Amino acid sequence: MDHGQGRPRRTESEAAINKLKYRFLVWLVMATLSGGAIAQGEDARRLAAGLAVMSGDVRLLAGKGETLQRREGLRARVTGDLSSLPLLLRRAGGDAAAVPPLRAALAKEDWRTLERELAVLSRRHPLDLHTLSLATPSPERLRLGAAIHRERCAGCHDASNADAKLPALNLFEQSRKMPREEFAARLIIGVRGNGSTAYGNPFSDLELGALISYYGLN
Repeated sequence: MDHGQGRPRRTESEAAINKLKYRFLVWLVMATLSGGAIAQGEDARRLAAGLAVMSGDVRLLAGKGETLQRREGLRARVTGDLSSLPLLLRRAGGDAAAVPPLRAALAKEDWRTLERELAVLSRRHPLDLHTLSLATPSPERLRLGAAIHRERCAGCHDASNADAKLPALNLFEQSRKMPREEFAARLIIGVRGNGSTAYGNPFSDLELGALISYYGLN
């Protein structure tokens, strides 16, 4: 990122990504018009994705397969996510009164109760992946996903620092280890931009969908 100008430098790889995005966008518009798919609202999506990520983290905490350091990182993330959950619920028209019991369960490390109550909330606020995840992705979609991975993701995730509390894990392995909805939620929530994107996810729905398809088939 060229922070002096506030926009990315144009590289050959970025030009290739943009070309693939344009070709796939044409195809996606045609598919959307024929299928009538409508994207989930941003507030509803952030809430649903956040719930899916928390549920996945709690599932890991309830198990025995994580190191002590990794468990500390997961617990800290769940604590932080529960702090912001009331605001996410209010923005999405949900009931923030559901949060205190979740915090009480976390304080007692009652993972089963926390997992169960998060599942209840997730059923009320499901993550809609219709515009992101296709049963049969097109070749253009897969090529776009591969290009974005090489340009934006591989540097950190293909050589993960396993000693970190919350390492940048191998995305291909993660896509095989967890439900598709949870993996998509982690891409939605876990990717952060910089000031030019208000520190939100810099990827469009088109790019996120391409990544989900690419990781899922490799």
